[in-house]
Amino acid sequence: MNHWINIKLPIPKWLNTWAIGIPETLPDANQRMSLVIDLARMSIKNGGGPFGAAVFNQHTGELIAPGVNWVVPGKSSLLHAEVMALVLAEQTLGSYELASHGSFELVTSVEPCCQCLGVLLWAGVASVVCGAHSEDAQAIGFNEGPRSMHWEQELKQRGVSVTREVMRPQAVEVLQSYTGEIYNSQLQVSNRSG
Repeated sequence: MNHWINIKLPIPKWLNTWAIGIPETLPDANQRMSLVIDLARMSIKNGGGPFGAAVFNQHTGELIAPGVNWVVPGKSSLLHAEVMALVLAEQTLGSYELASHGSFELVTSVEPCCQCLGVLLWAGVASVVCGAHSEDAQAIGFNEGPRSMHWEQELKQRGVSVTREVMRPQAVEVLQSYTGEIYNSQLQVSNRSG
């Protein structure tokens, strides 16, 4: 029988040096999204997926934690950009729940998939800001999973504000530039169920 040890989720080594020179606060939604889109570009450049995310203090614009899609290099389906940003923010604040430490915003280059929707609810963010639509990710082959057609309204009913299409053309451009592995495509899902 195997003996399991603590779970360790790898983050890219470059992520710790990436933030050097970035302003401490980014008060404007476009500045925040620009940073997240840059993270998605850096992720592709370094072998990751075409998604970026970050957690910010909603009122001050302070960057709490970045995240990139590191599923393939990190060998874990958990390593979506939103999940990484939320986990690193929780570790930074020393809590499994962000709402008790203030009001935080998750900025993501693409609307959250089914996994990330669940995680952001439990993490306690007050706001979600999205760039590209999930259909934009699906157009290059990614499967976003079973999400309610009313996900935006459902988040709002739970007190999470949603802003969509912030710098969407730039976010879509990053998606369309991706030539790496599509690890959860529609085809792979249908092959497994057969």
